[in-house]
Amino acid sequence: MSANQSSPDSLESLLREISLADDEVDHEKVLKQANQSLKASKGDITALQTKIVALLHLDRHEDALRVFKSNAGKPLEETAQLELAYCVYKTGDLKRAIELAEKALPGKSSRAFKHIAAQAYYRLENFEETAKLCTSLANGNYEAPNEEGDLRVNSQATDAQLAWSGKCALVGDKKTTREDLDVFEATFNAACLSIAKGEYNQALILLKRAKQLCNSLEDLNDEEKLAELEPVTAQEIYVLSRTGKLEEALRLVEEFDSENVSDDALKVISAINKISIMCQLKDFNPYLAWQQYNQATKQATSLASRPFDFQSHLLLLNEPIIDLGIGKTCAAEKKATAYHNSYATDNNINVVNAAAKTANMSGKDVTKKIEQMFLSNQKDIGLALTSIQLRMGAGNITGSIEILEKLFENLEPQMRYQPGLVGLMVALLDHQGRKKYMREILYKASEWWKNLSSPNPYILRAAGKSMLESDSLSDLASAGELFSSLLHLNPSDQVSAAGLVASFATSDPSAISNHVENLTPVTTLISGIDVAALEAAGVAQPSKKRGADIPIISARPKKVRRKPKLPKNFDPLKKVDPERWLPMRDRSYYKPKGRKDKKKAAAITQGGPVEESMELAGGGRVDVVKVEQGKKTGGGGGGANKKKKKKGGKW
Repeated sequence: MSANQSSPDSLESLLREISLADDEVDHEKVLKQANQSLKASKGDITALQTKIVALLHLDRHEDALRVFKSNAGKPLEETAQLELAYCVYKTGDLKRAIELAEKALPGKSSRAFKHIAAQAYYRLENFEETAKLCTSLANGNYEAPNEEGDLRVNSQATDAQLAWSGKCALVGDKKTTREDLDVFEATFNAACLSIAKGEYNQALILLKRAKQLCNSLEDLNDEEKLAELEPVTAQEIYVLSRTGKLEEALRLVEEFDSENVSDDALKVISAINKISIMCQLKDFNPYLAWQQYNQATKQATSLASRPFDFQSHLLLLNEPIIDLGIGKTCAAEKKATAYHNSYATDNNINVVNAAAKTANMSGKDVTKKIEQMFLSNQKDIGLALTSIQLRMGAGNITGSIEILEKLFENLEPQMRYQPGLVGLMVALLDHQGRKKYMREILYKASEWWKNLSSPNPYILRAAGKSMLESDSLSDLASAGELFSSLLHLNPSDQVSAAGLVASFATSDPSAISNHVENLTPVTTLISGIDVAALEAAGVAQPSKKRGADIPIISARPKKVRRKPKLPKNFDPLKKVDPERWLPMRDRSYYKPKGRKDKKKAAAITQGGPVEESMELAGGGRVDVVKVEQGKKTGGGGGGANKKKKKKGGKW
């Protein structure tokens, strides 16, 4: 290249041509021209700034930052503050980018610095500040072409992130406009906001609309359209799985190639969603799922692929669960402990830890181990709920209430009176019919909630309804106070107005006269009821007491008595032998047959049978036939009781 082409004058002419041209700028050519100018003059500020801008357009942010850090580029930190702030933001130094932007805000390019600050706050997950800056930019005058559309898209993305982080109250009840439904990015962000709010049916409609808009874009080729549709498809798979449409979700999973996704962060999310759906199938392979998850997470190392905090803690929570699926209980236990050290307030991980410690147990051993773990840490909500679930599965409702009472005793009020825990306690007590204790729990919860700046209306309404069931005037007055506070929060709440009327209807009717007029009249409520038809059909009467004329129907089945077995030749007219139970030889009419039998009978039954009777202690007697043996006279054997004669002895 000649000296004339490398001079600063040629660079300035090139820049003038670029500013007046309508075609796309060739930033490689600009960078090459700036480098040639810097060879001729190393300290040329214009050439240095041009080089930085060209590098930023080429997404070479690290190279642009090195130019700022060089000796020749030091003066640019004051003259090129906008480029420096943007360069620092893109390289990940978000806090410094905010400092540079806020320092330069009173200047001429205040809108540009506000955009950079909003982007930096967004990546730092300070969505409240991001929303404030977006609102401030929207109220000002737009300077860049299409700035209004970009700002609307960024505002919707911020609203979605606020909803995902549990701050739906800051978003409000924003509706999707017709203009949003004509822009691909705006429609996709509106779908994300619906997902964050749990409005899955509306989100599914918006995602399908976003697909249509993306496919109709003329300035994108097929490859670019596929890249833009990747996050839309990933969100659609998630929504279908949450709504129970597993067949459609499986079809999209098979069509969606998650391994070749261009965005690393989206690749991890797609792998997790795929595993969560595939694990519900009979032929699910947990080892393959573990391999796919590890491959996706190892590749997501860039700054752009870094997940948000609400995503990262879910990913860390999934790791020990996947390890449990393949039997790596020790690894799961270690990861669960590490997770608990990072997110001490999240008790979900303790359930995973308990599952790892009881992986090789079954039956009562699991219940015993879980209860031991809870007793050692009685502030752990996850372990308490697991123990309660096991006891409820065994039908031990009283034991479940005992576990929940121990948990309530050790928790701070902001944790103890969470709507979920209070609702569980109320449901268990209601199952046992313990209405008084149930009212006490709801009263304590309502007393704590009503003193906060943003009380929970569901707790206050439930407490008021339970107190209306009481006959105590003090309970009715407390219910009236709760419904009054609810009406103060929302004057159009008809349920609270009806509760207030019911509270003071008997004690102070004058205090509710205004609210009675606003309620729906009784005539309107019963206008659709046909009284004549009800009377013709008859009124159900309470069951009458069983009278003497009504036969008693026993719940137990009658025993069927078997007929006694009788001999084949049994004659009912013939008298039954009273000695039939005695052996034949002991009967009175027994006559032995034969010589041997007669001698045997004479030796045994001499004297014949004698009838005697025995008196019983409880009255009555039993006749017994006794056979006496006669005394033997003469013959051998009569000297059985005599002493034997000794040899040589004398008489």
